[in-house]
Amino acid sequence: MKIITVPAPPAAVFVDEAVHPWRGRLWAHLFSPDLEALHAFADRLGLRRDWFQRPPRASWPHYDVTAAKRAQAIRLGALAADRPTTLEVAWLLQGALTPAREARLAAYRASPPSVSAASVPAAAPVPEQIGFPGF
Repeated sequence: MKIITVPAPPAAVFVDEAVHPWRGRLWAHLFSPDLEALHAFADRLGLRRDWFQRPPRASWPHYDVTAAKRAQAIRLGALAADRPTTLEVAWLLQGALTPAREARLAAYRASPPSVSAASVPAAAPVPEQIGFPGF
């Protein structure tokens, strides 16, 4: 599976890693810079519109999906997103993608830190909590 590390077309639909534990399951975020494309994809995936998360209930617009729905989303064409891509789209949707953040994302993508298995957390934080150095 290809992990997206560069900007994709605006209508692209993404899904991050299913690493957010809640109610005994691992969850992922289904998201897109294009909310119409996101809702259309969610309909194809069988998600109810009332499951859509958005401010003020959530910090950015997305659907929460289980690991099984994540796999189904990828089979239907969603792009697997790495953390920088997740952050980039979340910040874009929040109106918080500043030139400084764009520069930090570009620098991170150009030279990502070395990660050992021991340094990867069991559960990844949500985008607003992700602590990339300098973010």
